[in-house]
Amino acid sequence: MPFSILTVNPVYKQRAQSLLCTIGCPLLAGYNAAMNSTVSVELTRMAATGEAIGRDEEGHLVFVADAVPGETVEVEIVHEGQRWRRGLLRRVLAASPDRIEATCPHFGPPQPVTLGDGVLINPSWRRAGCSGCQWQQIDYERQLALKREIAVEILAREGGLDRSRRKSREISNQMVAEVIAIAAPDGDITAVAPPVLDFGFRTQMRFNLAESGRLTYPARGGEQLEVDTCPLLHPQLAKLFAGFVEGQGGEQGEQGVSASYLGVTLAAGATAGPMSDADKSVLVLHSDRGDLPNIELDQPASVFLLHEADEPSLELLVGDWSYNVGVAGHRLTAYPPVDDYPGSGHLLADEVLAAVAEELLELKTFEHLLELGAGIGARTILLAERVATVVAVEESALGAAALRANLAEKDNADAWHGAMLPTIRKLRRAEYRFDAALVAPPDRQIEPELFSLLTRMRIRRCGLITDDLTRLARALADVDEAGYRLAAVQPIDLRPHHSNVTLVARFDRK
Repeated sequence: MPFSILTVNPVYKQRAQSLLCTIGCPLLAGYNAAMNSTVSVELTRMAATGEAIGRDEEGHLVFVADAVPGETVEVEIVHEGQRWRRGLLRRVLAASPDRIEATCPHFGPPQPVTLGDGVLINPSWRRAGCSGCQWQQIDYERQLALKREIAVEILAREGGLDRSRRKSREISNQMVAEVIAIAAPDGDITAVAPPVLDFGFRTQMRFNLAESGRLTYPARGGEQLEVDTCPLLHPQLAKLFAGFVEGQGGEQGEQGVSASYLGVTLAAGATAGPMSDADKSVLVLHSDRGDLPNIELDQPASVFLLHEADEPSLELLVGDWSYNVGVAGHRLTAYPPVDDYPGSGHLLADEVLAAVAEELLELKTFEHLLELGAGIGARTILLAERVATVVAVEESALGAAALRANLAEKDNADAWHGAMLPTIRKLRRAEYRFDAALVAPPDRQIEPELFSLLTRMRIRRCGLITDDLTRLARALADVDEAGYRLAAVQPIDLRPHHSNVTLVARFDRK
């Protein structure tokens, strides 16, 4: 198994606070020249948006990006609410033992930050400010503990587990398991602390384009930041990234992609093992116009044009419509990555999610499984080896086409194309019987009617895959009324260096 679990016992138990905006919002919004006072703050906990929190001398909550709970920092106040403030990090007066040096030159605050002795801790600050990562300054093991803290707090605060806040937190703390960290594929997974896959894991990523044709990523202030490297990228994807950047090296209009294009999605059918020479990467250009680009790449790649007009359409410019994806020794067919779902873009997401779902749902070899939101069937192909039969349902046309192709030779797996609710009704009318269901809802929407239909089909156990814990927690009352109770939550870290965490939640029929 190419992944393992790092268990981290959370130490900090204070209540995390919700914010009015995310770390991706403009941090300077509402800036006032009279507000730029400098205060010292002792940081005690982490907010769900990835900012550390403390209180100033006046008792206001102060939110600080790029800091670590346990630190004493000096910040410049740039935004103020009725009972809270937001500050830009200026000095780290007392650093946390969990603070480490960031790997990426584009990570961190776009202003100089020093230690108490004046030493600069972010020498590349002029290139920094990328919104893609939040926690590269935090030791990875501590990141896992912080993510579990956040998950416990959101579930306790938003889930209505009990009328008592203290009891709700106790229930949440018991229900949320320790965060699974994914080990590097070539690491020694028998070691006590296996090397983790916290860099080089992304197989799909969307970038925007500057007027020069250079790749950019949203910066923290809302503008675009030109990026020439990203350590999150899988080596195959990093090669495509570098080739694209090099291909835009001339003067604007001389060669490369016109500034009229909105952005580009890069994808690679990466596996834990080496790729063959025949395996192609994928490049999808996003445009609201019809002009064709001039692109030069020194590696095999299929190029698509996604017309983002009133009626989006996809056009193949170079190469093949499909490409290969490797999952646990299986070579699967995939089509251009125009959809987004929890875990998409992570090298080992589908393998880990399938393994976690199998264990959490306690699937047996004689049972029948319904999988909703199956994608291309990467999880299906693995789960079909563990149960008697699987019916896999995918809503998107391209995903369903790949799903049918990938399950064609599986005698115990059946592919269906359609929206979840109408398809379940068809299955119910056809008198299908299932013991368990695994659901990855499109757009993170959790429909109470979905669980009502699953109840009518007498499905005893249901697993839900989501990376939106707040929406999950707020839906618990409706799900309970529909006939299911939340039994367990397993967090999985598919976005290292970010406050986000992916969850597999188990629901049992009452």
